[in-house]
Amino acid sequence: MKLVKWTIPLCAVLLITACKKKKDEDTEFDKGPIMVNMADNYIIPGYADLKNKISTLETSWNDFLSDKTQPKLDVAKQAWIDANSSFQHVKAFDFGPAMTANIAFTFGTFPCDTSQINSNIQTGGYDLNASQNLDAAGFDALDFLFYRTDALTKFQTVSSSCTYVSDIISKMKSEITAVVNGWSSYRSTFVNGTSNESTSPFALLVNNFCKDFELCKTTKIGFPIGNHTLGIQQPNYLEARRSGLGKTLLIENIRGSRAIFYGLNLSGSNNGVGFDDYLNALEDKAALSSTIQSRFDYMLGTPQTWTGSLEDLMVSSPYTLTEFYAYQQASVIYMKTDMASAFGVLITYQDTDGD
Repeated sequence: MKLVKWTIPLCAVLLITACKKKKDEDTEFDKGPIMVNMADNYIIPGYADLKNKISTLETSWNDFLSDKTQPKLDVAKQAWIDANSSFQHVKAFDFGPAMTANIAFTFGTFPCDTSQINSNIQTGGYDLNASQNLDAAGFDALDFLFYRTDALTKFQTVSSSCTYVSDIISKMKSEITAVVNGWSSYRSTFVNGTSNESTSPFALLVNNFCKDFELCKTTKIGFPIGNHTLGIQQPNYLEARRSGLGKTLLIENIRGSRAIFYGLNLSGSNNGVGFDDYLNALEDKAALSSTIQSRFDYMLGTPQTWTGSLEDLMVSSPYTLTEFYAYQQASVIYMKTDMASAFGVLITYQDTDGD
């Protein structure tokens, strides 16, 4: 009787365990296709595109140096816009070769330190790799140098200004070349790193996807509108303030985040395997996938309806930016908390925005 008494519950436990194991096996999602798709159709082509656009920037700048006219400077400025827009699509991948080259910071730190830039130009002998020059190089430094009111005159009369721009571009070209070359060997590590361990490429991809979205929200919108300064606007924190390109960069950053979630290729013409497919394969997570998709669609479409620059909006319609920032902040929870939890990925970075 004792044997029967203990055998029945034991069989029940074994049956439940077997059913659970079978259920887990049925819903197991192969993350490999996500990694292959991201590497081959987005990350590697994205870095190659950025390298090409920086090379174009270098060529157009050298062309300007041979004939310092406004039309030639305008061509260089357009090349800067194209390269900066390209950077928005790859800056989320701050791991592997990109972390070694540190391009998320060396390319994308803003606002730039104009005093440090002017001092470097005046005194010479600077080291752009030194920590004090982190915010005296990169895209925002070029924004200052290309778009200041007397830019053409300064370039025509102060040769050290031209040298400084050349040095910034040369540094950026060297760093992106290192990243492109590094991915030729890192690709294998990336596509095979599908575990949920905190240091695995998949976990790094999820973490950096969420981190980059938060940085977009906080740095491009939050700081300038005064979210961290008791509501007092800080236009000096705007990205690319002198060119007024901040809205374009915001849109491209969101477009890049959306592409990662959907698993789009770099041109957006093909929808491969992405985070949305993973969520849809999990029990009861299709609604979360749909919610994130609709929020990305809104966040991508809304800024394209705004008139004027971000600084213009801070004056004419500050509520527009405040409302959009709040929508971005609410969206963080769906990705950083709900999606990451569904994937079984631990968020290892910290932010100071209260999310």
